[in-house]
Amino acid sequence: MMSIKQAIEEISGFRFMLEDLSILSPVGRRCLSESPFLTDKTEIEQALSEVELLKERLLSPEFKEPVTVMEVKLMQLRDIKGTLSSLSAKVQLTDIELFEIKNLALLAVHCRELGEQLNLSFLFVPDLEPVVDLLDPEGKRIPHFYIYDSYSPTLASLRAQIRHMAEKGYPEEEIESVRIQSVRLEDDIRTTLTAKLQEYASSLVVALNEMGHLDLLLAKAKQAIKMTLCKPSIVEEKTYFEGLFHPEVSTYLEEKGKRFQPVDVVLPQSPTVVTGANMAGKSVLLKSIALAQTLTQFGFFIPATSATVAPVKRIAIISGDGEDESRGLSSYASEMLKVNDIVLEAQKGTSMLALIDELARTTNPVEGQAIVCGMLEFLVKENVRAVITTHYGIDMPVRKLRVKGFREERCTSGKVSVEHINDYIDYSLEETTARDVPHEAIRIAEIVGVNDELLLHVKRHLKNNI
Repeated sequence: MMSIKQAIEEISGFRFMLEDLSILSPVGRRCLSESPFLTDKTEIEQALSEVELLKERLLSPEFKEPVTVMEVKLMQLRDIKGTLSSLSAKVQLTDIELFEIKNLALLAVHCRELGEQLNLSFLFVPDLEPVVDLLDPEGKRIPHFYIYDSYSPTLASLRAQIRHMAEKGYPEEEIESVRIQSVRLEDDIRTTLTAKLQEYASSLVVALNEMGHLDLLLAKAKQAIKMTLCKPSIVEEKTYFEGLFHPEVSTYLEEKGKRFQPVDVVLPQSPTVVTGANMAGKSVLLKSIALAQTLTQFGFFIPATSATVAPVKRIAIISGDGEDESRGLSSYASEMLKVNDIVLEAQKGTSMLALIDELARTTNPVEGQAIVCGMLEFLVKENVRAVITTHYGIDMPVRKLRVKGFREERCTSGKVSVEHINDYIDYSLEETTARDVPHEAIRIAEIVGVNDELLLHVKRHLKNNI
């Protein structure tokens, strides 16, 4: 299954989404890094429902105060996984470790109360009042710890004796003898406290992880509000995205004063071919689909106005030039190895979403077209949900979509600058049955002002080849 680390490396825009999260604690960040790639419909729905509930709480004026207090408490949460491991292993705890456990227990008590106020039905923070009572015998309820006098009348007496001897100027040797007795007794108390805390070791671990999970959920909910993300419905049939967009690309365009055009796309349980001219957004489409699928299965809301998503066990995306210099592989060889990996997984019956950008584009057109057709035939046979973008004409019975592409009617001046060419492209998709791919490359070259003499040569060769 895909890990968070793999998703960051393989899925365009996923790192951007993670870096945007307002996680408040180290525990929340650990919970993010340990997040599982969910494939079970019920588990995904549960994860999304938890984000939805917190989103509702964040938007409700009624819950503003407890949410704010909860955030303050989560900012104080430290990851003491190592300390709790020592406790479980029955290693005697130090004063610092006892302080860490006391602080965790105090936060857990507060978060448990706040969770009840917010009616967070999914939150299970164990009752750690007994731990607080054990480590706070004076009942001050402050995040501070030392071996209190109240743990032992004998210890209190020895400490008073040490103070008295120091005030009266007793020889240091005599004071040190009493101090050694005090230190030994303190050590015995630490041993006793460690033993008594054994009973709560598992509850402390649960409390730590529950609060970290809550921190992560809050960050997801805030992101959903900030980016206007939607909660996808989880289905077992076709995947559908309405108003799908790529947040990282969208943000980049906004910084340039441009607008990202969201698209609608349906992905049945069979391969789909997408054609369109260069600059028509085919690559961004694949990246947007991959990102939305990945976010869904890691329990995030997704960048779309509405969506239904069918879970898969693997997301396979092949894009870019595919070079693997470290292995001495060419673009084509690297791409073919990745294609073969998809084939082998499909033959095992692995449910997957395969996304392949411009398959076999680095080889000759005759063989390239054959490779695309062969791959489509295989994917149809294995019933694989897939999207393949291509410039090759595909004459076989598969579902085809075409990016509408350059809209001549939008260009009234006759010439368009390279900086504004995207303003004249319609990135929406339409069904097509045509074998041929769109022929827009030369027209776009004309519009952006490519040299007329060069274009005359190009057009002559094009005419001779038709």
